[in-house]
Amino acid sequence: MNHKPQYLGLNRAIFEDLIKHDCIYIDKTKIIYELITAPGAQQFYFISRPRRFGKSLFLSTLKSIFSGDKELFDQYWIGRQTNYPWPKHPVIHLDFSKIAHSNAQEFKQSICFALQKIATDHAIKKLKGVAPGDMLQDLVQTLQANGKIVLLIDEYDKPLVDHITKLPIAEENRTVLNNFYTTVKALEANWRAIFITGVSKFTKTSLFSGLNNIQELTFDPIAAELFGYTQEELITNFSPLIDNLAKNINRTKDETLDKMKHWYDGYRFSKDMTKQPMYSPLSVIASLHKKEFSNYWFDTGTPGFLIPLLRLKGEALEIPDIIQTPISSFNAFDIKDISIIALLVQTGYLTINDYNSNTGIFTLDYPNQEVRESFKNYLLQAFAYTNHGDIDMKLMLMRNAINLQNFENFFHAIRTLFAGIPYDKHIAREAYYHSLFHLTFDLLGMRPRSEEASSRGKADLVLETPDTITIFEFKYDSSAQKALDQILQKKYYEKYLNTNKTIILIGVNFDFKNKQLEFKWLQQNISKTINE
Repeated sequence: MNHKPQYLGLNRAIFEDLIKHDCIYIDKTKIIYELITAPGAQQFYFISRPRRFGKSLFLSTLKSIFSGDKELFDQYWIGRQTNYPWPKHPVIHLDFSKIAHSNAQEFKQSICFALQKIATDHAIKKLKGVAPGDMLQDLVQTLQANGKIVLLIDEYDKPLVDHITKLPIAEENRTVLNNFYTTVKALEANWRAIFITGVSKFTKTSLFSGLNNIQELTFDPIAAELFGYTQEELITNFSPLIDNLAKNINRTKDETLDKMKHWYDGYRFSKDMTKQPMYSPLSVIASLHKKEFSNYWFDTGTPGFLIPLLRLKGEALEIPDIIQTPISSFNAFDIKDISIIALLVQTGYLTINDYNSNTGIFTLDYPNQEVRESFKNYLLQAFAYTNHGDIDMKLMLMRNAINLQNFENFFHAIRTLFAGIPYDKHIAREAYYHSLFHLTFDLLGMRPRSEEASSRGKADLVLETPDTITIFEFKYDSSAQKALDQILQKKYYEKYLNTNKTIILIGVNFDFKNKQLEFKWLQQNISKTINE
């Protein structure tokens, strides 16, 4: 009987390290075997996945396989179920997240340094040339005496996305990458396999112009379950640890599994809806390690460029929870004209929820509770220019005020929250402030409904609690009275008169004077027996 590994490999991304320290490895070697032995095709692959989703461990596993380290795989599918011959190939493994790239000159020098280090590891004293492409060519020509070479590149897009709000630097780094991949293409006959990973896929830039013979796996069904954990993998590999978590939170195992699914499951990477949704690997391991539920992936998986870019573009606040769109809108983006939808899919904040094969339309949604709540909190931090602790305190005040129907206190908390927005960052649109209100109520767990339709029009926002229905109408540079009058004239309240709940009407006006945001509000309560 095979020994079963016992320990969680939290923050470990080197396959050999996991195995030698008796850490749990979720066996993905069947899929890897299918990729590296695919008949009649070059094994040149690109795949993008969100951060902290196992890309580095995947490449490390490939490195051990191509290095012929058979003894590391005795317990796993490729070692038990195949006659793989375990040939030893020279491996060039580059991680662009560890290669300095603050400008193009530093980037080129850092690639050269990384290539020389690899050469030294292979007992090659000094590579010829001073440019990355020339040094790569010399390294490959020297290593080819030991057989065809495997090229593994992690975080290929880091030198671009880190400068996504500084396009001149991103463009210079793109040129460096393009030249490098042109050399990779020229050395095609020397490669046994190429695997390149990243968070983002760019159109007409870097990888996809310099290296045009690569197969993309991002939404290919063969890779749908390659990263993350299925429900079966979760239960099979972590059962005793799930028992410990259940005990710590005083729940049954089934209740704990349901909660894990609600918090951490839901990622889909294919239009094949028979493929299982995937759990975030970091979140699962961290929750089992800490024996509690929290926002683990969000805290460490958010790329640093995201919030500056969302602030720059502004429209992120107006994205609906559920989006229906063709794959072209989220499969790639141009660094000069970034689609927010594509950005959020590729960074893991939105995922495929459904696919209509007749129309070719995908439904996108937040994958789970962790991402939904955390991302909206993060958005509010970004657009209110405040911090997590301050938001939590103000949300508590707002929640208490709403429960007590004390809108004076509620609007006081809102006013202090919005006061942190720098005057030059305000967006002079009603929709901007409407979105901030919707986001705030969403974080309060109150499920606001924007653009709520009635027979006479659409109310800007409706908030329903067990005892009340509150209808908001927003105006910009107008008056709160006009906003309230619109609710009354169009009778947005009419459809709720038979609910036996208190109906509250609130008109809000936003104004921007003397470089400061001001807003006024009026409230009116309506009886369900109001005269028509």
